[in-house]
Amino acid sequence: MPLERKARRLQAIAVSIVLASIVVAYIFTLGSLPFVGKILRYLLFLPIVMAALWFGWRGGLVAALAATALYLPADHSEEAMVEAVDLFLIGSIMGILADRERRKRILLQQTTRELSLAYQQLQDSMESLRRAARLSATGQLAASLAHEIRTPLASIEGAAEMLDGEVAPELRSEMTGILRKESRRLSRLLAGLLNYAKPRPPEFRDSDVRDLLSGMIALAAPSARKSNVELRFAASPDPVPLYCDGEQLTQVFLNLTMNAIQAMPTGGTVEFSIETTPAAVRVRIADTGPGIPVEQRARIFDPFVTSKPDGTGLGLAVSAQIVTAHQGQITVNSREPHGTEFVVELPVRQEQNS
Repeated sequence: MPLERKARRLQAIAVSIVLASIVVAYIFTLGSLPFVGKILRYLLFLPIVMAALWFGWRGGLVAALAATALYLPADHSEEAMVEAVDLFLIGSIMGILADRERRKRILLQQTTRELSLAYQQLQDSMESLRRAARLSATGQLAASLAHEIRTPLASIEGAAEMLDGEVAPELRSEMTGILRKESRRLSRLLAGLLNYAKPRPPEFRDSDVRDLLSGMIALAAPSARKSNVELRFAASPDPVPLYCDGEQLTQVFLNLTMNAIQAMPTGGTVEFSIETTPAAVRVRIADTGPGIPVEQRARIFDPFVTSKPDGTGLGLAVSAQIVTAHQGQITVNSREPHGTEFVVELPVRQEQNS
């Protein structure tokens, strides 16, 4: 390394200049200014320490040897002899300590490089896993979509074949109804798929969770009355502020509520509650329905996972996406003795990168 060699050369020159300057000054003041000479002899430790720190114990010993070789011919006193021994000791000890510290620094740099390389390899592996997961999810989505589309298409094809010939008016009306029903089902499926594949980014503004829930309950009330389901919500008198996209969260709460209502066709209860902390708002939606089987609970937020005959299986998947976009989380729990509880937890304020 040319730069490293140049730096070491400059360090050696600096040690030589300092050492020579002190020795020359010491020799010239040896007889006339003994006190100054004593101070200068102590200053000889400086270039030796410099050499030891820069070049290790060998550099310290060479500098000590050079110092004694330069000043001892001019000063044969016992004190100068003892000082020479001290120079060699200091040079050796400082050099050994400097070498040890240098080895630790080199080991630390090597470890840092290895950790950086391992981290980069881990990042590459994680990216490969993410790509593989995206490809796998895409394949599963395509397979599920093909499966979901096949049934209504088969019904449409069968109805069209029946209408192709001479049919009674009653049968024609029935086949036309099938065509309309399955067409609407396909339309819902494609609309849900578009919402899942390309969700609209949230438009955050200050909202009150009580108002969002109350408005959503008003929307779900007609369906609840038809199924003899009671919607219970005891709103707090105090505001529950939340920085969010109110329209998207209303969609989440409505999806969860409609799922609960449809799970109780013979009647039941859906309870809504709000819990607050300084950092988060937690909305609970609990029903008294039959509950979700354990084997389905782990995949309940996956697309096309549904237990309803005419469901698309995209409502909960879209809801989970919306909650994630709000930097929150949605979980599902079983209620005792029966029923299901969904918990939507959202931060009161979004992080700056949202």
